Amino acid sequence: MSWIWLALLAAPLSALAAPPADYQTPRGWRTECMGRVQFDVPKEIAWHLVGGYWQKPDFEPISPTLTLGDQQVVYGEGLTPDQPYLVKIEVSPVSNRNVFDRLQLVHGPDRGAAQTRVVQAQIEALQARIDAKKAKKQDYSALLDQRSDLEETVTRIRWVSTELFVLNDMIREFTPQGRPTVKLEAERAAYLEEQAKWPTDALFEQERFLELGMADSFADWTPGTLKAYLWRNQRIYRFVFNAGPDASGAPASLERVEPKARALLAAFRTREQYQIPQQSGFCLPFGFIADDGAAPHSITLGFSPVNNPHLPHRLSMGGEYRKGADLMRKLLEQVGDRRFPILVQTDVFGPLRVPLGAVYGSLEGAGYYAQDAYQKPVDYQTFTLTVDAPPSEYQPSVGLTVLDDHSQPALTYASVQADVLLTLKSIRALPGGHRFEPQPD
Repeated sequence: MSWIWLALLAAPLSALAAPPADYQTPRGWRTECMGRVQFDVPKEIAWHLVGGYWQKPDFEPISPTLTLGDQQVVYGEGLTPDQPYLVKIEVSPVSNRNVFDRLQLVHGPDRGAAQTRVVQAQIEALQARIDAKKAKKQDYSALLDQRSDLEETVTRIRWVSTELFVLNDMIREFTPQGRPTVKLEAERAAYLEEQAKWPTDALFEQERFLELGMADSFADWTPGTLKAYLWRNQRIYRFVFNAGPDASGAPASLERVEPKARALLAAFRTREQYQIPQQSGFCLPFGFIADDGAAPHSITLGFSPVNNPHLPHRLSMGGEYRKGADLMRKLLEQVGDRRFPILVQTDVFGPLRVPLGAVYGSLEGAGYYAQDAYQKPVDYQTFTLTVDAPPSEYQPSVGLTVLDDHSQPALTYASVQADVLLTLKSIRALPGGHRFEPQPD
């Protein structure tokens, strides 16, 4: 747990004082960056990457973490007041090219979904007529037959869409292997002919693929949202740009968001963990965006030591003040609901006023043991640690929650606190002209 350091992470600040001039990274520690800061950590850590599904249609979810919500990294100034950020960025675990290629097959204009929407609208209209006849005690059996036919059409549309995906995937895989695809292509042609008989809707006519002009990438547009995918260093990077509605409430046009999206993607590059960029910009897990240091951002990330997955951490950073103590109660409830009906508090640590750069935050914690449903102690002990700092004029809020989920060998709160304080001391600006002090107008 010696690296609860990540309280520091949340300090992409404009008002952080640098470490003392004589500060040196402790021997054996590593330096990592996130947002606009760098910091030292005493252990190898593993980021909990992306909550969601990457292997559609297999739908194999990433292992769940204690991060609440789905926003890992959001960045850039939004296009409307209702959209505070331009893009949500997600990074996959180490993956393979086949997953990326299969993702490309299921993105872009979705004809089957559009056809389903058309028929579902017809079903809803028909159901309204059925309900009206029911109210008047009139015969509606013929309408039920029509509804049944429409429901069968929806089933068939979805079947055809699935078969087309499977055939496209097989043809994609067989072709470079030199395996015959004539039969597969004939089946696909028959399904495409059948699919063409069903109408689409207006939304489908606005959807499109986008050519990004860079290798190993694809992007698509649906009204209001531009999604871009990059295959880099055995990982998939997903960028979801939100165009937001215009003043009339209608979805913003592609022309409004596309230039900003292309500029950001051009400024993005990968980085290895613990590699500190030497220019102005913004760090994310295994990535970096070169910028002028002014773009707003918010981070919510989970992580744990490589050698101890029983120490989940949850880091949050942003303009809002999110009390870590409140979140910790929710995390403890998850432990109780999952295994133990009762957690009894045994110790309280803090609060301790601690520096986070040029501001001060509060560090506190508590120890617990578990009881079973009969209020008998069980062999389970845990402690929690939280670090909070509200936003200031120059920096966003900082929130870090740590849950020791019965680590073996057992850890002590004192050793964890010592490492945290040392990590907090290490927070400093990224190279490249970042400043952590107020600037004159």
